[in-house]
Amino acid sequence: MIDRIIIDNFATIEHIQFELGSGLNIITGETGAGKSVLVTAVSTVLGGRADTSMVRTGSDRALIQIAGEKDGEEVIISREILASGKSVSKLNGEMVTLGQIRKFCSDWVDIHGQYDNQQILDPENHILITDRFHSEALAPELEKLELLYNDYRAARKEYDDLIRTEKEALKQQDYYRFECDHIKSLHLRAGEDEELKEQLDIAKNSARISGAVHSAYELLHEADDSVLSSLSRASDDLESVASYSDRISALSERARAAYYELDDVSSALRELTESFSWSDEDLDRISERLADIEDAVRKYHMSPAEIISYGEELEQKLQLIENYDAEKSRLKEIADKKYALLEDQASHVSELRHIIASRLESAMIKELRDLEFANSDFSIRIERADEIGPLGFDTVEFMISTNPGEPLMPLTRIASGGEISRIMLAFKHIIGDSDMVDTMIFDEIDTGISGHTALVVGRKMSEIAEHHQLIAITHLPQIAAYGDDNYLISKTVRDNKSHTGIDHLDAEGKVKMVATLFSGSSGSESALDAARELIESTRNGSN
Repeated sequence: MIDRIIIDNFATIEHIQFELGSGLNIITGETGAGKSVLVTAVSTVLGGRADTSMVRTGSDRALIQIAGEKDGEEVIISREILASGKSVSKLNGEMVTLGQIRKFCSDWVDIHGQYDNQQILDPENHILITDRFHSEALAPELEKLELLYNDYRAARKEYDDLIRTEKEALKQQDYYRFECDHIKSLHLRAGEDEELKEQLDIAKNSARISGAVHSAYELLHEADDSVLSSLSRASDDLESVASYSDRISALSERARAAYYELDDVSSALRELTESFSWSDEDLDRISERLADIEDAVRKYHMSPAEIISYGEELEQKLQLIENYDAEKSRLKEIADKKYALLEDQASHVSELRHIIASRLESAMIKELRDLEFANSDFSIRIERADEIGPLGFDTVEFMISTNPGEPLMPLTRIASGGEISRIMLAFKHIIGDSDMVDTMIFDEIDTGISGHTALVVGRKMSEIAEHHQLIAITHLPQIAAYGDDNYLISKTVRDNKSHTGIDHLDAEGKVKMVATLFSGSSGSESALDAARELIESTRNGSN
């Protein structure tokens, strides 16, 4: 529930701060006093739209803060709106996105206004309202249904995509085959072009390379005073005196190791002198092969490795085209199996929905009669749609008759604003017990009603407040009289600027407020007596 609301520099509100009770909180005030501004501020901090027009003239920022309790934990939510156009939301001091705020508050605070009256007139919402009535049995089945629906849609999409691409793929089959055969004929190998370039460079410089290699071999091994012969003698000399000194012994070992290493180098050089023999035919062969590879690279704008991968991709496409019938059958079978599971679950959900709808019908008939629809009738029409959706195959529409002798008609044909408000309240009263939301805010949903009907609406709100914190904006004394906590919003003008304030009324203040709603003035003794009598009657339950 919400314990406290603080608003600074929001529209006409410079600063207000007030505490809320846990039951029915009634907020009243003259037209234009700021009731709607208050609701807008609360809606904004809960994640609603914000713009610079909400910042009070002359201020650089607006701040709305609500504090309360959710699931046994203290909660503080704030939203700061800057005149520059930016806004910042915080949850318990940490910056969060509006999406995170909305998700957090979805089962904490719910605002109902005259817009909700339009929502219940939209048949697309009727299935959602029905499913919320005692949803503990239906909710897990709907979750399972949605999973099966998404699973089927994915399988169906894969099948449809294959069908969609089949015709085009068949057109491309000859092209794929030509390209695939051409790439295969190239016999490409990843990195081959770099190897060929290296070979071509060696072949072009083979004479110079061969001379250098031969010269090095001669110096190491063949010359009269070759490096290896000299190093061998030096190693022998050191070895002959190695026993006299550890240092000489170590140097002798190093000299011998160097001899063996250079001997290996010499052998490798001898083998190289025999391999550097390149003919003109070799040069032509390497050049032609490299030219073929470079032509392919230019044609495909790919590296040899990428051309190889492209060829493999074409081969896979050809295999798919050649096996389209088998693949279609396979995907169709998968989709059909998933649809069968979906249809079974949709049937199960529909059976549960019919049971819930029947219970909701009975509850609504009782509620409507309590709300002065004495001879009303209410029915929920459920029909099967052509296709299965994430909610199943049911279409749901509320049917109502508000006058004796009239047939049941779609709820959308109800013209009276007062009737619509009472019907909406009936839904809230019934489904409210199934809602987990802590706080409900009603913004003048009493439009179009008066007299005894308003008393009944007030009683219904009081009953809802037994299970939920309820905040109601109203202009009717019959509803205000039911308030557990009453507040008066007022607007004054100082220094040519409007200032909105709110006061928590004591018992006498509540009487004066109700009297004012009766007669426009709290000074009339008859109005005060009527107010006291009305308030007393709500306490005694005589309405």
